[in-house]
Amino acid sequence: MRIGLDVRWIDSSGIGTTIRGLLDYLTSAQLGQMVLYGVPGWKNPYPCEFREVPEAVYGIRQHMSYASRLNKDVMDLFHVPHFDVPYFYKGPFISTVHDLIHFKFPEYSTKPLTKLYSGLMLRHVSKCAQRIIVVSQQTKRDLIQFFPEAELKITVLNPAVDKSFSPVAQNELEKIINRYSLKKGYALYVGNLRASKNTPFLIRAYSHLLKNNPLLPPLVLAGKNSLPPQEIPHLPQNVRLLGSVPQGDLPALYSGASVFVFPSLYEGFGIPPLEAMACGTPVIASRVASIPEVCGEAALYFDPHSEKGLEDVLLELIGNESLKISLRQKGFDQVKRFSWAVWARETWKIYEEVVEAGRS
Repeated sequence: MRIGLDVRWIDSSGIGTTIRGLLDYLTSAQLGQMVLYGVPGWKNPYPCEFREVPEAVYGIRQHMSYASRLNKDVMDLFHVPHFDVPYFYKGPFISTVHDLIHFKFPEYSTKPLTKLYSGLMLRHVSKCAQRIIVVSQQTKRDLIQFFPEAELKITVLNPAVDKSFSPVAQNELEKIINRYSLKKGYALYVGNLRASKNTPFLIRAYSHLLKNNPLLPPLVLAGKNSLPPQEIPHLPQNVRLLGSVPQGDLPALYSGASVFVFPSLYEGFGIPPLEAMACGTPVIASRVASIPEVCGEAALYFDPHSEKGLEDVLLELIGNESLKISLRQKGFDQVKRFSWAVWARETWKIYEEVVEAGRS
């Protein structure tokens, strides 16, 4: 069996995390049957063949030149871990659809024609893919709502948390958070700062809360800032933007927080709350999309449009040590429901089923 896998986004968060989760948990024998297609200069650490792909994801050239090279490279199946499949590729393929945010909420995109392009590609995947992997029941419902022809092709597989996420020992924790001039006990958000993640709301709401609740812990936001300056409210002293931080620092940043806040307006899955739980940090999150599906009973929820809702759950948690302990234990249990080993095993099973069907 010869399987192609597009790994152009392997070093990114989100989609990249799921690519690494797959490759890190396949066996050596399975990896030996794979061909990886990635960006020029990428250092391939896996025992797989590698092909350089200069064409960018979401670029027009990939639909012609990349597709042309793929058509000449003999393989049993090609796996694209997102919906932007090279349109003129003619071989059998499967696709992973993480969410429909570009199609459902084009207002969150900074690029014109986002809904038109994503709709074209999602329709192509829905009609032409042999199978479609989605990361949650929410994404399955969204895909079927707009592209009902996809229904019989869908398999739901949940991502998981990297094993590096666990409570960090006190000495190591303090060494890392001291580099950011932090002290234990802050409230934390991890993720991109952009409208769909609802970070402008979080900053505004927290700033207002601090005026009436001066004993609230500082709010720390870690992640790439994709917001235009006019969308970032004036920051009080107790709100810190760290920007992008090294992946290796995240377990300590999670472990040093007294609460993790996840106010997102839409998620196909949403790994950061699980990462926080794996590090023993209580989670409060918005009750929308896939977030309750992922967090279960291990989080407290609020309306992501309501400052009062955020205030209520935050104050409920901050002043209640027994609730923190309960959420901490529930969080550890919730994380165990998700496994990269299962992700890899079930993905390989799909490969085998599709290849076998194609040969019969």
